[in-house]
Amino acid sequence: MKKKNAFTLIELLVVVAIIGILAAVGVISFSRFTENAKIAVVKSNHITIIKLLSAELKKCEIQGGSIKLKSNPTRAQSNNWRGQVDPTVNNVNCARSSTDTPAFFRAVQDHLNNEGYKNPYNTSEHAFYSTGPAKNGIAVGTYSGREITITSTFTNSSGNLEQIIGKVIDER
Repeated sequence: MKKKNAFTLIELLVVVAIIGILAAVGVISFSRFTENAKIAVVKSNHITIIKLLSAELKKCEIQGGSIKLKSNPTRAQSNNWRGQVDPTVNNVNCARSSTDTPAFFRAVQDHLNNEGYKNPYNTSEHAFYSTGPAKNGIAVGTYSGREITITSTFTNSSGNLEQIIGKVIDER
């Protein structure tokens, strides 16, 4: 009689069970990893808009004149030969009499959205809005005189909505 080398049915079932357990643990870990990554993106976007807004306001305060930011393209500019939308460069006047605080925030918000910042919970949406209700993954600006309050909302690890709030003062 020849001896055949093969796996028994029990050995195969044990291997399949081990692979199933590893896959289940991997899926749970991966979903936790992606949720933590989304939270990190929202926090990073929040810091980015506060830093850029503060920097551009300070630049205006120091040098005056105007600053260049990307703005939403017009319909005519959105039909280039590659089918892509090219944002236009917008000269934002630094004088507060020409560009009030909400308009300045909207210009910075448009600039960042045109740089490709997206809502990590819904990538078809921009990351920054100048008005609107708190929404998961989005930073919204509100105004009170010269103060801009930026509120970013995300779902925490417990599944509850959480907000981080930052303020920037327009000292121009």
